[in-house]
Amino acid sequence: MAATTALSSQNEGPLYCKDLKAEVEMQHGPAPRVKVHSVEWKKVMAGEPVEINPSVGNGFRVMTVEEWAARWKCNEDFPECLACGSKNTKEHYFSQTWCRGKKHWESECLCLDCFEFSHRAYMDPDYMTPEQYTRKQWTEGLRKASYL
Repeated sequence: MAATTALSSQNEGPLYCKDLKAEVEMQHGPAPRVKVHSVEWKKVMAGEPVEINPSVGNGFRVMTVEEWAARWKCNEDFPECLACGSKNTKEHYFSQTWCRGKKHWESECLCLDCFEFSHRAYMDPDYMTPEQYTRKQWTEGLRKASYL
């Protein structure tokens, strides 16, 4: 799993969830919102065998939710379940992207008490992917060139 804490050079704490310029989008539900682990989640809940983590073995095995999520860690920045408020959560997905000082991140945690997934996402209002930024630069350049 990806680390959820990006530290600054002065060890000020995590940067991805500081200095937010918009609201953090928060949702919860009985199934993962992101596609990572969604197939396995359905199998675990149905009592079907799932693939064993290659770092511990090989093959398939029927697992409990706790056993399946044992290698995941809690997101220390957002430990609370959005459904029941428990702090017995494990993060199964984290992604962050920084582009020209603007940030976009997503985190999804599984609550081991109520088996609900808590999804949080944030994007700076003026965040653009490199492709969007390049497209904007080209469009503005063509507009200026057509006026010359």
